[in-house]
Amino acid sequence: MPNAEFFLSYPKFKLAILALLTLNIGIYAAFDTMTTAVDALAWVILLVMFELETVKAAPFADSSLHAMRNVLIVVILLVFGSYIRDSEWLDVINSALWFVLIALLELEVRWPSMVARHHTGFWLMTIAVFSGLIGLVVAWLMQSAWLDAYDALLWIAAFGVIEVDIFRFLQLKRD
Repeated sequence: MPNAEFFLSYPKFKLAILALLTLNIGIYAAFDTMTTAVDALAWVILLVMFELETVKAAPFADSSLHAMRNVLIVVILLVFGSYIRDSEWLDVINSALWFVLIALLELEVRWPSMVARHHTGFWLMTIAVFSGLIGLVVAWLMQSAWLDAYDALLWIAAFGVIEVDIFRFLQLKRD
């Protein structure tokens, strides 16, 4: 379990982004639908789990982490299904893009040699996904869906500073 020293040494901008994402859960619960609140909650927990694993501070055994991750993925898929059912197409596209981004990350972690062999394609696909996510921010702004646009932009920032060294990630490395 992370101790006080861990949190004191943890970059404050990461904690601020996590705090804002956590606040969004409450905002969605109060002013939007419970579906979006549950979706936000599941993604925040998943993000925290990935971060704790990354910094080797996970308070649970690997088997427990995998079980919790599987439950969260089922919740996220159920929410995705509700977006489809309710014809919330921007949310469907947003979720699908995040699924692709997570799949790309999983490939990078589980099969780095395969990713290295196809680095340019992998990089271009990542850029395409991020472009789509940014496009969704613009679409929500055009619809005056301020909370959705803010939340989407915050998630892009969170991903950039918490899960990935965004500057390293966006560089096309030459072999």
